[in-house]
Amino acid sequence: MGKTTLSNRQALVVGLTLFSMFFGAGNLILPPLLGLQAGTDSPAAMVGFLVTGIGLPVLGIVAVALAGTLRELAARVHPAFARVFVALVYLAIGPCLAIPRTSSTSFEMVAPLLPAGVSAETARLVFSVLFFAAAYALAMHAGALTRLLGRITGPALIALIAAVVIAAVLDPAPSLGAAQAPY
Repeated sequence: MGKTTLSNRQALVVGLTLFSMFFGAGNLILPPLLGLQAGTDSPAAMVGFLVTGIGLPVLGIVAVALAGTLRELAARVHPAFARVFVALVYLAIGPCLAIPRTSSTSFEMVAPLLPAGVSAETARLVFSVLFFAAAYALAMHAGALTRLLGRITGPALIALIAAVVIAAVLDPAPSLGAAQAPY
């Protein structure tokens, strides 16, 4: 199979798609919170977050891309390791951690809007069924999902980041204090 060259526009859409896939609410909320809690230690906290939250995932993508597939990368250790490792990665990314977390995190955003007297457990169940039905519908149309992530979600996330940065520049914290627990 030969190499495929992307146009600049296609490369931008792929980049925004990857960005919106890896960028989550935690990436928008957690760094400013950690910076606030880190106080005068915020430069060290920022370096740590950049290395672990951005650098390592990007290096992982590059390593897999250079190897061809995750299985090919893991097979460099041993073929049996590759089978077990790939299975564990897929299980961790999917049914064991990420899938339940996506519904749970999304529900927490709407939970405060529930009317009084509504059972949170029942609401969570209904929300989860609807959430995963919508996720399934999107997954069955991968081209639409890529367009959504690359053309809408990615630019929207970048706009949110810009809004947070602009707000911090226009209304900075009065002064940095000492680091606070649980930082």
